[in-house]
Amino acid sequence: MKEQIKNIISKLEKHIQEAYNADDEDDFTESLCEIRDELEETKNNFEAIEPILQLIECNEDIEYGGPGPLAHFMESYYKNGYEEQLIKSIERKPTEYTLHLLHRLINNEDDPNHKKYLAIMRNISLNKEYSENIIEEAKDSLTYFEND
Repeated sequence: MKEQIKNIISKLEKHIQEAYNADDEDDFTESLCEIRDELEETKNNFEAIEPILQLIECNEDIEYGGPGPLAHFMESYYKNGYEEQLIKSIERKPTEYTLHLLHRLINNEDDPNHKKYLAIMRNISLNKEYSENIIEEAKDSLTYFEND
C-alpha cells in the first residue's frame, strides 16, 4: 500500500478512536469528509477500500453516516471492484453499516449481481451465529425489498 494511503488510513483510525470518546458526532462527520477529500486527491486510491472496510469491521459501533463520506468514496468504484471488496468484508464480519452498503447495492435491480446480493442478505438474516442486531438489520433490509 502506498505511503500516502497508509497515512490517510492512520488518520482515519485516529478519528475513529477519538469518536468513541467524543460527544459531538458532527466533529467525526467533518473528519470523515476531510478523509474522503484526501482520498479523492490521491492517485490510485482504490487500495484504500479494503483497509477502510477492515476498520469498520473492527469499529462497528461508530456511526459512519447514512451513507456518509466513506461510502461515497468507496461507491465511486461501483462496478470497478468496490462490490467485491464489500462482499469480502461482509463475509469476514458483517456490520450494520456494511449491510446498509449491501442494501444500497441491492437497490439497483439492473445490476447482474442483484440476486446474489439478495441471497447474501438472506443468508445473513438466517444465520444464528450472527448477533441479533446483524440478523435484524438483514431482515429489515429484506422486508424493504419484499414489500417494494
